[in-house]
Amino acid sequence: MSHKNLEEEIISAKGQWFAINCQTGHEEKVMADLIQKIKTSNLESEVYDVRISKFSTLTPKGKETEKNKFPGYIFINMIMSERAWFIVRNTPGVTGFIGSSGRGAKPFPLTIDEVIRMLTPEPVVAKIEEEAPIIKREKGVAVAKKELKTAPFAEGDIVLIKEGPYANEEGPVISMDYSKGVAIISIEMFGRYTPAEVAFENIASLKEK
Repeated sequence: MSHKNLEEEIISAKGQWFAINCQTGHEEKVMADLIQKIKTSNLESEVYDVRISKFSTLTPKGKETEKNKFPGYIFINMIMSERAWFIVRNTPGVTGFIGSSGRGAKPFPLTIDEVIRMLTPEPVVAKIEEEAPIIKREKGVAVAKKELKTAPFAEGDIVLIKEGPYANEEGPVISMDYSKGVAIISIEMFGRYTPAEVAFENIASLKEK
């Protein structure tokens, strides 16, 4: 689906868009359970769409793979009736609606601009794998050894994400994998912090020089 068609679909949706939270890594199962719950509860007239935001990337070997753009979040288009709100938030795996203050308060819907930004997939980006240098052991057996990546930042530094699905987000570096050239950045989404995997080359250090 083209970006234009997706935007038109989002704008023309019958209900309002909301973000619900679930345990990271269980998004697919929770979405499947939620869709089944909607059907068995005859909520199709109040809940119109349930989605996980994903983006495609290419592995170093050129294989296309999908990753969750916002781990731990599911997006839902619905009419926020008392019945629909109760059934959705009490579906197994759903830990709550984003934008609700609790104590029985209904959540605020996402804006159309927010939904378009969050559900629009990013262009497929290829990861280029550098050739590994050949080294020789004492016994004369040649082995390949992958060169470690370097980065102008360290764990604990506050950085800016320059490109990709998390572009323009800032946060601290939680961990770094020098063999893969990726870092885990803690970014704030919907009022809570979420870990995001970002390539070294897409990160800029904000440390004072």
